[in-house]
Amino acid sequence: MNPNISRISQAEFEVMKILWKACGPVPTGYICQELFTELGWDRSTVRTLLKRLTEKGAVITQKIQVLCYLPAISEKEYCDEQTKSFVQRLYGGSATRLVSSLVENYNLTESDIEELRSLLKLEGEDNE
Repeated sequence: MNPNISRISQAEFEVMKILWKACGPVPTGYICQELFTELGWDRSTVRTLLKRLTEKGAVITQKIQVLCYLPAISEKEYCDEQTKSFVQRLYGGSATRLVSSLVENYNLTESDIEELRSLLKLEGEDNE
């Protein structure tokens, strides 16, 4: 995966959410309107963010009467990369330490715990 993907800022992430939700080419005007409505951002801010995302390889452009943008990575790929980076930074790469922190610091329901057990059991079976 492109190493720049883990360097997407929070503002750039807001743009990516619009692209992922659209499931197709998105005109600049639509992105600007959405971000103006949601966050009050002006057109120049959005264009700067789109330029940065294009340079990072996170989006691609496509000319369809007007300039449109498409995500070059899926939301799942982005989330997986962010999770790996988070676990590496905060827990030294240890998923066990992450899960331990979740169990100790959050009120997991019986349903949550059962779901975790099922996931761990399935993961264990896949490795055999």
